[in-house]
Amino acid sequence: MSVIEKLKAASIAERKARGPLAAFSTFVLAEVQKIGKSKGNRDTTEDEAITALKKVQATSAENNNVAEVAWVAALLPRMASDDDVRIFLNSEFGPGAKPAKGDAMKALKAKFGSLVDMKRAGEIYTEMFA
Repeated sequence: MSVIEKLKAASIAERKARGPLAAFSTFVLAEVQKIGKSKGNRDTTEDEAITALKKVQATSAENNNVAEVAWVAALLPRMASDDDVRIFLNSEFGPGAKPAKGDAMKALKAKFGSLVDMKRAGEIYTEMFA
């Protein structure tokens, strides 16, 4: 099930239950759908939806709203771990190679999309190849 489908189902369930996050879930769903509409009247992509959900989660965390943070976290797929990044870099470029950082980051972004923390990936690159 895609992130967008999970978001729609969770929003409907929250509204049907008249839960405390019904308005929040409607807002999040509208924000995610608005992304594609504003970029050529198309559907929002998975990467765009994940990025938007991470931003909403960060805002809720700044406002100390634990319930909203947990609700969004349940929708997000598992992020690429440090080991996932290391394994990919080793398999993509070989254990003895030292790829350019830009090439490595581009390959990581192509492989994992929004599911990789690029700042942490840069730190891992430095640890591995510096």
